[in-house]
Amino acid sequence: MGNKIIVTIARQYGTGGLKIGKRLAEELGINCYDSEMFRLVSTNESMHSDLVAHDSRIKGTALFTIAKEKYDSHPDEDLPEFGQDLVVMKNLYEYQSEIIRELADRESCVIVGRSSNYILKDRPDVLSVFIHAPMEFRIKRASSVHNMTDKELESYIQSVDQKKQDYYHYYTGEDWRDVTQYDLSLNSYKLGIQGCIDMIKKMIKVKQEEVTI
Repeated sequence: MGNKIIVTIARQYGTGGLKIGKRLAEELGINCYDSEMFRLVSTNESMHSDLVAHDSRIKGTALFTIAKEKYDSHPDEDLPEFGQDLVVMKNLYEYQSEIIRELADRESCVIVGRSSNYILKDRPDVLSVFIHAPMEFRIKRASSVHNMTDKELESYIQSVDQKKQDYYHYYTGEDWRDVTQYDLSLNSYKLGIQGCIDMIKKMIKVKQEEVTI
């Protein structure tokens, strides 16, 4: 791949957005970082015991290097923990935002979730993507993971999406579902996983041409 590019992916639950991000990263030969990986590098237990250093998804990546540098530079301070306390949550958001910005400075990568499109919105080398799909499609995908009725799945999907919306709005003041927040909005039901990947790759070329003009 030529010029550096960071792809951020926000997705409705059940759309295959994480799968799209991982496969896109594989095809581009770059790393994909998701919310679970950010969670692991944001807990004292994981960093103190060096669990992340042996996690096959994280070891050897810029994410581990940056998190380790931050952790080692303040060995006597606890990392902001996950919890319901608003001050703690704010500190955690700011901590993860710092890591996301440093990742974008260091390498091309795909970042899924964590309001990364907003955190990196002023960078010309960022392509922000939103993945959506009809509820029926999302229920069908979710049914392979959760043993629930369709009605229960619909309620669960709506609750997960509402949490995403609440998180995004709390920290950014914006609507997570507003497509004007993104460079590209894709329907994974109509395009399929590979179709979405191909569209993103086409848009990367457009973005990189804009950067070099």
